[in-house]
Amino acid sequence: MIDAIYYDGINSRRHPVTLVIHKRVVAMRGDGVRRNVRLSRMEISERLQHAPRILRFPDGGFIEASDHRRLDRMLKENRFRDPRVVRWQNNWPLSLLALVCLLVSLLSIYQWGLPAAADAIAGRMPPSFGKKIGDRGFAAMEEKILTPSALPLDVQQRLRARFGAMVQPRGEKTPYQLEFRSGKMGTNAFALPNGVIVVTDKMVKRAGSDEALLGVLSHELGHVQRRHAARQLLQSAGVGFFLNLWAGDVSTALATVPAILLNLNHSRDFEREADRYAIDMMLANGLSLEPMALLFESMSRKAADDDEEGEGSDDEAAPTSPPPDRRRAPLPDYLSSHPGDAERIAALRNAETRAAVKR
Repeated sequence: MIDAIYYDGINSRRHPVTLVIHKRVVAMRGDGVRRNVRLSRMEISERLQHAPRILRFPDGGFIEASDHRRLDRMLKENRFRDPRVVRWQNNWPLSLLALVCLLVSLLSIYQWGLPAAADAIAGRMPPSFGKKIGDRGFAAMEEKILTPSALPLDVQQRLRARFGAMVQPRGEKTPYQLEFRSGKMGTNAFALPNGVIVVTDKMVKRAGSDEALLGVLSHELGHVQRRHAARQLLQSAGVGFFLNLWAGDVSTALATVPAILLNLNHSRDFEREADRYAIDMMLANGLSLEPMALLFESMSRKAADDDEEGEGSDDEAAPTSPPPDRRRAPLPDYLSSHPGDAERIAALRNAETRAAVKR
């Protein structure tokens, strides 16, 4: 028998009572209240260290019992068992196992589930959606970071003509729009969900040859063909972004596009896919991959020189070099958004060697 407090569920009056559980019957007496209810009909809360345990009657009345030790003994003697989830919570090995399973599930969803969902959604995304997203992002870039190209028009026309004359691999007809720009993006080339491929003047200069630049453009066309920008955008913003767009709330969804596109980094797998596409396209047109490999080597050396000299970009006004102890080390491959330069260069040269053997 233990002391407890009874509430009838109608008003807030406290009724001091005594409680006993015998032969699986809950009996309560005191303050003019007498109740007997079978234990199987009672709803009993789980045990908490600093809170009374609640025994709730079918009609909404309930008992608060603070003597956990004696109540636990009575419940045990009457063969009461807490629900399985409560028992698991009080079993630390099972709780640890549940936590590990939860973390593994979340990581699996992030690693495979979200990319798969983004891929499936992007594959069903009407071209008009990709155009809206790309147009909005490109307009924001034109306003904030891109300026008209300073390349001579005959150079732009020659490069457009040469790339336009190239045959896409496997007979594909992926539409695109090639744009040359200058501005704050340094040596860069990127593709947007609307098929716009932007190449900066500094990238044209760094390439050093038409063949190397054609390799870069083929790589970016690979991003367009495989819908990498849309897929990465969906992964970055969450699938809810696209569902919002699909449901018709275009203004709210598109408002987030420019900021995301400005910070968009393709995953290493996407970059490898685009590299393979560039290899296939260059070989399909009888062009050597060596200029593209030399461009990667040149850019890798430039990045290493920038690290040593403290330069952050190709811009004329570079920041001063940080002290040696504060200089940032290169990211290892598994933390980088791009495959390692050595891996990419080796892939290009291996593909070139295999193609030469076949010929």
